[in-house]
Amino acid sequence: MADRSLDVEITELRDDVRLLGQLVVEALAAAMGGLIERDGDRLRAVIAGDADLNERHRRERERALVLIGERHPTGPALHQVVGLMLMGSELERMGDHAKSCARLALPLIELRSRPRLDDIERLGAFVEEQVRDILAAVTEGDARRAQDVAARDDRIDRIYHRLFDDLVETMREHSDHVYAATNLLFMAHNLERIADRVTNIAEDVVFLDSGRIVELG
Repeated sequence: MADRSLDVEITELRDDVRLLGQLVVEALAAAMGGLIERDGDRLRAVIAGDADLNERHRRERERALVLIGERHPTGPALHQVVGLMLMGSELERMGDHAKSCARLALPLIELRSRPRLDDIERLGAFVEEQVRDILAAVTEGDARRAQDVAARDDRIDRIYHRLFDDLVETMREHSDHVYAATNLLFMAHNLERIADRVTNIAEDVVFLDSGRIVELG
C-alpha cells in the first residue's frame, strides 16, 4: 500500500510539471501572437500571468521536497522526484523568458514602422514546437524522444544566428529601426534560451529513465 501511495504522489508531481509546461506553452504563444497581431492585452496577460506560474512552481518544488523528506524515496523513485523537480525549475525559467519576450514586444506594437517579423515569428514557432514535444516526452517518459527533440536544437541555433545577423544589418541600414531591432534581438535571445532549457529537460528525462546524467547539448 505504501509503495502504491508513493507512486500516486509521484504521478501527482508529474501532473504539476505538465501543468507548468502547458502554462509556458500558452505564455510563449501569447507573447509571439501579441507581437504579430499588435495585441497589447495578450502581452500584458503574459506579464501578469507569470506570478501564477511562479507560485505553481513554488508549490511543485515544495511538494517534491516534502516527498523526499517524508517518504524517503530510493532508487528509481528518487530519480523521478529529483528529475521532476529539476524540470519544474527549467519550466519556471522558461516562463520568465516568455514574460521578457512580452515586455520587449509591448512597445513594438505601437510603432507604425518596424522590421519584418517573419524570421522571429518562425523562430518562435520552432521554439514552441520544441517545448510541446519535450512535454510529450515527459508525459510518456520517452527518453529516446527526448533525445530526438534535443538533437533539433541546431535548427534553432541556425535560425537565431541568421536572425541576429539580419537585425544587425537592419540597424546599419535603417536608423529608424534601431530601437525595434534591438528589442527583437533581445526577444530572439530569450527564445534561444528557452530552446536551451528544452535540452536541459531532455537530459532530465534521460535521468528519469536511466538514473544517468548525460549532456545532450
